[in-house]
Amino acid sequence: MTDARREWISKRAYTLWEEAGRPHGHDAEHWEQAVHERDEFERVALTPETRQAGARKPLIEISEKAQAKKSEAAKPRKKAEAAAEKPIAAKAVAKAKSVKATTNGKQA
Repeated sequence: MTDARREWISKRAYTLWEEAGRPHGHDAEHWEQAVHERDEFERVALTPETRQAGARKPLIEISEKAQAKKSEAAKPRKKAEAAAEKPIAAKAVAKAKSVKATTNGKQA
């Protein structure tokens, strides 16, 4: 028995023991049930119907709209476009600085 298999069976037997209310003296039953579940899992995983060569389905489907948005975001933006997307507060600060600079220039 491989280490990974033994560890899986051990963890599953422990889980079964906890689910049963942690009864004393039933460890062999839980171990056998875990072995049976692991054998069934391996049998199902190895059948040709369940495993098709090279036909893996992605975990999630990405819509065309999301793909277009992703490719759009990867393009470099122009300076004017970047400035147009500044938050309002940032625009107000920039405007206040420019007003202050012109006011200071007139006073001097």
